Amino acid sequence: MNIQGRHHFAAPRGAVFAAIRDPRVLLAVIPGCEAVQQVGPDEYAGRIALRLPGAAGTYRTHVRLVDILEPERCDLDGRVEGAMGTIAGRARFELADADAGTAMTYSGSGVVGGPLARLDGGIAERLAQSLIGQGLAALDRRLAMEVHE
Repeated sequence: MNIQGRHHFAAPRGAVFAAIRDPRVLLAVIPGCEAVQQVGPDEYAGRIALRLPGAAGTYRTHVRLVDILEPERCDLDGRVEGAMGTIAGRARFELADADAGTAMTYSGSGVVGGPLARLDGGIAERLAQSLIGQGLAALDRRLAMEVHE
């Protein structure tokens, strides 16, 4: 499974980078996120509940930030596990100042195992892109509210 995309935030780059590392923010913006906690300096564990055809269930998550160059870029190593299967992979996001805000580009790849692996690869990628898009839009709204407070 491979993903890539772009997103524009109205917030400055430093605020976007800080929000991505804040467990309280992650809990509020990740679709279906029920819990997230920082378990190490750059390591997070959590639980996500998805109610989507072919992928419904509760999943344990573990993400470690690596190769951090704040506020420009970061790589993430992650694993998602649940009764429906696993996804293990690596992703990178890059942030740049742009148009009174921040431009993000991201890309990643993962290996899907268990019953989830039976999903058509295109469906799994579209599902991942949709969840990422929802999360980034929610993060953008949250950052915009913080700027106006």
